[in-house]
Amino acid sequence: MKLYVYEDNDALNLEPIALTRPTFDIRCGAFTCLERLIKFFPKAHISFIVRDTLADLVRERYSRFEVNPANIEKGIWVLGNVLWTKQDIDCVIKGGFTAYQSKNKIIAANFSDQDGKEWINNGGPLNIRALNTRLSNRRLTSPIINYLWDAVRYNPTQIRNDSQFFKMDNVSIDSNKVTLINPERIFVDDYSNINFNTILDASEGEIIIDKNVEINSFCYLKGPLFIGENTVVQPHTFVKGGTTIGPFSRICGEISQTIIQGWTNKSHYGYLGNSYIGQWVNFGAGTNCSNLKNNYNNIRVQVNKSTINTKSIKIGCFVGDYTKTAIGTCLNTGTVVGTGCNIVSSSFPPKYLPPFTWYINKKHYKYKWNNFVSMVEIVNKRKGLNFSKVEKKLLQKINSEV
Repeated sequence: MKLYVYEDNDALNLEPIALTRPTFDIRCGAFTCLERLIKFFPKAHISFIVRDTLADLVRERYSRFEVNPANIEKGIWVLGNVLWTKQDIDCVIKGGFTAYQSKNKIIAANFSDQDGKEWINNGGPLNIRALNTRLSNRRLTSPIINYLWDAVRYNPTQIRNDSQFFKMDNVSIDSNKVTLINPERIFVDDYSNINFNTILDASEGEIIIDKNVEINSFCYLKGPLFIGENTVVQPHTFVKGGTTIGPFSRICGEISQTIIQGWTNKSHYGYLGNSYIGQWVNFGAGTNCSNLKNNYNNIRVQVNKSTINTKSIKIGCFVGDYTKTAIGTCLNTGTVVGTGCNIVSSSFPPKYLPPFTWYINKKHYKYKWNNFVSMVEIVNKRKGLNFSKVEKKLLQKINSEV
């Protein structure tokens, strides 16, 4: 089967996370959207249709896949930022040559090679009006992640759904060492370690602990919860349900219904709730975010040059890659912090900080590019990685557009 995974013209509604990755790399549940598709269809021949600015980065990170191919074949097209179920994609596969629309957005299609070529030549996923083929009236139920707070909202349910890929009731732990509540809903990889006097509470949802995770003593972890590989959970950490911690992270303090993309340090006390955090983020000690206004009104968020009413009273913060906060930082409800920012403030910073902003004592400064590059090189080197020329070029472009 040929599978085209594409972005559309609303990709930047997922900023700041989507500034530095394609929308199918958005994390929700135990996987990114792409990882889940590969789980469902491991033998599919996958190609990506992405923004030109991301094409080289995607080619580097997914070298075995085709990116923005010139030759279009007969195949199944799916929008990348959808929490696809296998049932829905099977419906598209069996539905014949037709397209599927949800709220004026094409989210899937079964195209002949000619239909696919015509769509691409007329603007493709970036132009819904370019589609001349008929639309199916059949409703697909897979949720769309239109904004980052959608991923946070869907996360508890998606963790439960993703537990199908794990052998639950897999816990080789001495019950005298760790307290397990509903162990039949808990998966702990055999290569992970959970220390004394920790509680895993799966009474309200599954708990999935991936490989090489180190959970220190006196933690309370409540499901639904996913903790990615090579993550360290510091002592006395309290994680509430609906949380996903991406790989190679360090966490501490209190976290509630939050998604961390991965490679991020929250190694100190502080509260983080109803938030989405990128990669290579570092929270200084005592960093806290508010996720509820004192008047209980719906929270508005500035994203992609518009202010959006989330229609939710519980919204935390959205923090882009390579951002750092100083000790004692407080973030207001609905705060968006762009890529590569640095916050040093004794009071709430603005609710929107553009990429590469230094916010120090109520003053804005532009992050000096050479200093930023030096910091990223040090961060990567500490993890045994290299700062690639392709990623550097993308970040430099983001920096130049601010």
